[in-house]
Amino acid sequence: MKMGRQAYVAEFIGTYALVFFGSASVTIFTVVLGLSSPASSFLGIALAYGLTLMMMVYAIGQISGCHINPAITIAAVALRKLEVDDGIAYLVAQVLGATLAGWSNALILPGGRVVAFGTPAPSAVIGQNSAVAVVVEAIITFFLMFSVYAALYTGKVPAGASGVLIGMTLVVDVLIAGPLTGGAANPARALGSAIVSGSYETLWVYWVGPIIGALIAGFVYQHLLLEKQPKTQAA
Repeated sequence: MKMGRQAYVAEFIGTYALVFFGSASVTIFTVVLGLSSPASSFLGIALAYGLTLMMMVYAIGQISGCHINPAITIAAVALRKLEVDDGIAYLVAQVLGATLAGWSNALILPGGRVVAFGTPAPSAVIGQNSAVAVVVEAIITFFLMFSVYAALYTGKVPAGASGVLIGMTLVVDVLIAGPLTGGAANPARALGSAIVSGSYETLWVYWVGPIIGALIAGFVYQHLLLEKQPKTQAA
């Protein structure tokens, strides 16, 4: 199915919302409110991410599918759920939305520089090991894509439940992976913050890990969990 201008605009707006509210929550909970410990801040950050994603699923899901995540879009193209040209347009919209969100965060909350405007990075908990961070990001994005695939492509998720399913998956992702890698599960999420903070050293982690995780999840769901449709004989 071909998409169009409305879908691209929706992806731009949705990605902006996710990156802005998500990265701003890091600044607000750690710098503004002074909740510097993971125990006191990550619950709020996780809820900010998950609730924003849930909100966007309900707002634009019927327009673009609400990918708002380059890893999801790349997997959708690989699985032939999205045309290549639409996929490229989605990626452009997502990158632009993430970039504008990052600059908005920097403009409104300049104190966010203390926490690099929420730029994710491998933490001391995992020895700041980029390879381990790739694995963590791949795992959490696997389950995010798993939820997205179920909601978008199976027709088995009850009406009205898609936003809760996808949003709460992201909440769990951030709660668990936040203290380890920042819990991005989304290349755009990492990109928006990296651009305004100038922190690019580990940006590749948040592209490689999520893309690998999303691809594996999509192929597992499509080829191992769903019944194959019988081929029709030509007349």
